[in-house]
Amino acid sequence: MSIHRWVLGMMVVLGGCRASIAPVEVGPLHSVETTPPAGLTACWVESGRFGSFTASSLVVRHPEGTVAIDAGNSTNLKEEIQVYEGRTYRWLRALPARLRPRESLADRFGEAGVDPGALRWVLPTHAHLDHLGGVLDLPPTPVLLSEPEQALVAEAREHVITEVMPAHAHGVEGHEEALRFDGGPYEIFDRHADLFGDGSVVVVPMPGHTPGSVAVFVNLPDGTRLLHVGDAVNDRSQIERLRGRASIMRRTDMDEPQANDNVARLHELQRRIPELRIIPAHERRAWAETFGRPGQGCAG
Repeated sequence: MSIHRWVLGMMVVLGGCRASIAPVEVGPLHSVETTPPAGLTACWVESGRFGSFTASSLVVRHPEGTVAIDAGNSTNLKEEIQVYEGRTYRWLRALPARLRPRESLADRFGEAGVDPGALRWVLPTHAHLDHLGGVLDLPPTPVLLSEPEQALVAEAREHVITEVMPAHAHGVEGHEEALRFDGGPYEIFDRHADLFGDGSVVVVPMPGHTPGSVAVFVNLPDGTRLLHVGDAVNDRSQIERLRGRASIMRRTDMDEPQANDNVARLHELQRRIPELRIIPAHERRAWAETFGRPGQGCAG
């Protein structure tokens, strides 16, 4: 049996093997003044797909600039993972490589009507290959990373680590900008960064999957509220049912207790704000229910 079939089979078998997570107590919600500009829009650009899984970018157009949240995989992924061996190589080849794009992210953006050369920032929710790699297929663009994630990327320039591809760490060198959480409490989070100063795109720290993982709120003019949670969960059922990751996926979290705490916090947040549309990075159904289809509404 090929490693691909084995891993996929194990995902099916172990999909229900998810530990229960205890609820958490959080304080009151804290909002900030939100005045999204009339020209603010958000759309979905998909760079890779494998069954019900997606590698995608959430593209937010703001009058002051366009930001792409996550960048998917690099088109050179098969070559980039050759520095690994054994179990790590087999894992990367069996799962992340299945989301390798057939064309560059720049081409995908262009097809959707988004000028890849006009991006103000790329904001990866974290620095794993299927969130950061696509940056290498774009024109030079500032990459926003929290300080703990910058440290992780810097480590990957010195040593071969599993969390960040060496090629990606070197590829973004000189283009990183520090994402600083200089705002106070926001909703149930202790700190936030307001990218445009109007409450339209708000980033909050969500460490656990990696030390510097983040989640991103997008508050649209029509009142729609999105929350891109990266890989804090694999799918929304974890949040609804208060469950940890499937057994085979737990190895992707650097701090499992902290990752489980995030699930509990998202469960409470969804309970308090039921209209909030939570989008896990790889749950294609969540993207489709929010945007309809990739590229729809991107041009303009």
